[in-house]
Amino acid sequence: MIHDNFLFYDKLARHKKITYTLHSELEDKEELFDPNYLELIVNNLLSNAFKYTESGQSITVTLKEENNYLILQVSDTGIGIPINKQGKIFERFYQIESEHVGSGIGLSLVQRLVELHHGRIELDSEEGKGSTFSVYLPQNINTYKPSELASIDNKNEEEQVYSTNSKEMYFIDTEKVENETIESGDKKRGTILIVEDNNEIRHYLSSGLAELFNTLEAGNGEEALEKLKENEVDIIVTDVMMPVMDGIKLCRNVKQNIRTCHIPVIILSARSEIKDQMEGLQMGADDYIPKPFSLAILTTKIQNMMRTRRRMLERYSKSLEVEPEKITFNAMDEALLKRAVAIVEKNMDNIEFSTDEFAREMNMSRSNLHLKLKAITGESTIDFIRKIRFNEAAKLLKDGRYTVAEVSTMVGFNTPSYFATSFKKYFGCLPTEYIKKAKG
Repeated sequence: MIHDNFLFYDKLARHKKITYTLHSELEDKEELFDPNYLELIVNNLLSNAFKYTESGQSITVTLKEENNYLILQVSDTGIGIPINKQGKIFERFYQIESEHVGSGIGLSLVQRLVELHHGRIELDSEEGKGSTFSVYLPQNINTYKPSELASIDNKNEEEQVYSTNSKEMYFIDTEKVENETIESGDKKRGTILIVEDNNEIRHYLSSGLAELFNTLEAGNGEEALEKLKENEVDIIVTDVMMPVMDGIKLCRNVKQNIRTCHIPVIILSARSEIKDQMEGLQMGADDYIPKPFSLAILTTKIQNMMRTRRRMLERYSKSLEVEPEKITFNAMDEALLKRAVAIVEKNMDNIEFSTDEFAREMNMSRSNLHLKLKAITGESTIDFIRKIRFNEAAKLLKDGRYTVAEVSTMVGFNTPSYFATSFKKYFGCLPTEYIKKAKG
């Protein structure tokens, strides 16, 4: 297994012109270890070594058994780790230097997996000369609990335990958030799109948020944009450093597209300097959370955003007025809503005015107009038209200068009876009763 993982990096070693060697004293000896865990340990240590080792230098993997311990060593002649940073390298999301931006979880994950073996990991490093990570896994069977020892029958169960344990490694804390009650039904839960190229972080973010929200996943910005074409999304949570399209470009695309600019974007990034945060916020990001981050804080921020939006929509639903500046978060949405109101008002008395004609005048497809108005106001296109017409009808009836029949024509209804029936459904009383109430 170690040999297979070693060979996986052979091509990279040749490409970078790094001397790459495996020394094993074990041959075909049987050893005690979890193959899933050990594979992750080896891959993370080798990935780390290749990241900080340059052309002409060397990486050596050594495997042996001493004093009843299986010992795995990964040594490199790379940049080494400054003495003042050696105490922090096993912290979650800590990175040695900004030039090599990655997930920042590798060594924390390794340490946790080693601890699950009741083992230890040691570092010997000198700046400018290289580093050696030594993993010690006990081979005394009495070290392990009966439940920790593998059998063919419980292999699947073991893999599930691995997933549960490793979930804890990606965040500052794993406290259960005291969450508000989430109403049942997919629409009520809201949908979060998680954009992250690291499979492990993406999976555990998704698992952590799935208790409260519907989740979608994408491996980079381009994949995220495709997801947005096919799904209604309430909030986007994205990393910055990703292949194909990074988080900053994704944010710009989302915020500059009239179809998606209403969607809040939360950026998670190991780049925590003020200038990096400013770049994200200037692209329209609604929040910027530096790594390491707390899942509890992320969850609370998402809930707060959704709660604010929900309250705004509730106020809108109770009001007759359509006030774009009060229910939108950005200039594009405000401009779109003002234009939509103006078009409906222009066609106030047009009995033939339909959602198709509305969409044509807005230069949008009918489905996109529906989705956009639903996202901003919480109502369908038909409800949006009806709200503006009934608002005008209420004003005209209060004014008292027109009959119910005249008002019905002025707001685009073809018969007074249909107007009266629709008016009662909307206001809970007939137009004649509304006039009496208005007069007091």
